Amino acid sequence: MNKTRIIFYSVFAIFHIGAFIFTLLIQDFGFLTKIYNYIGLFKYITFFGILLIIADVVWSWRVNRDNEKEKGALTHELNMLKAKLFDLQETAKSSSAAKPAPKQ
Repeated sequence: MNKTRIIFYSVFAIFHIGAFIFTLLIQDFGFLTKIYNYIGLFKYITFFGILLIIADVVWSWRVNRDNEKEKGALTHELNMLKAKLFDLQETAKSSSAAKPAPKQ
């Protein structure tokens, strides 16, 4: 993985750890009444989490698409090299068959 991907997954992990800790803290009703004033902020935080998930899906899709293109190019190059090798072998066979064997 490259450095930007590691940073992205670190932010993603911190987001989920924070969400997990938040759910652990909501065990009493008193805490819920205290955070009621910050409900608007929670909307933005969850929207940020959705954006992280969408970014990960798009990023993975692009990496997969680029890898498929590279694989196709390498397969094409391999086939071209095989064809050239086959042509060289055929010319070597035909040139050796065309020469008469030396008589002794």
